[in-house]
Amino acid sequence: MPNKTAVFGVQCFWGSESSFAKVEGVIRTRVGYAGGTTPNPTYEAISDHTEVVEAQYDDQIVSYDTLLRHFWQAHDPTLHRKKQYQSAILYTDDEQKVLAQASFEKVKSEKPNIETYVKKLDKFYQAEDYHQKFWLRCQNRIYNELNLNDKELVESPLAAKVNAYLAGYDNFDVLKKLQVVHKLSDSLTETIEKIARAGGDPRSCH
Repeated sequence: MPNKTAVFGVQCFWGSESSFAKVEGVIRTRVGYAGGTTPNPTYEAISDHTEVVEAQYDDQIVSYDTLLRHFWQAHDPTLHRKKQYQSAILYTDDEQKVLAQASFEKVKSEKPNIETYVKKLDKFYQAEDYHQKFWLRCQNRIYNELNLNDKELVESPLAAKVNAYLAGYDNFDVLKKLQVVHKLSDSLTETIEKIARAGGDPRSCH
């Protein structure tokens, strides 16, 4: 069974990418722009789009409902933000639509002033390379030792999880498995764990 895809706008896409990567069952993450009408948005010319995170997930491990709950817990949807940083749920099929709208109505009944918008994903535009796995890119020693190119940083499950650790992910059983599978050195693994146990990179919005 192929992995499924969920897309959310959680205000800061650097932080939301690392946040969703902490969820068990999320395999890959990437950040981009969606929700608008202008073709080919960029960070400098985002127009009417929103910064979003795309999470590829194994629905045998994690449900879309669980991802929705994580979405609501990961940010304050009542904060007023311009469209670029707006809270958003971009569903990809009819099943997600039903669940997203039900979740939205439930939260809105409790917090009437939420500014979240819910709509069908039209197109996901991948953001520039320097936005992908931002906290991993900020850690030069780790980034260099992993030796992943820009395409691999987007597509690699290892990069997604390491980026999560650098934002304070604390399931170290997963890190031990990653070390074995990817033959990570003890010193690299220890460095990643040390940063994670300290709560992540202090610069990160996680």
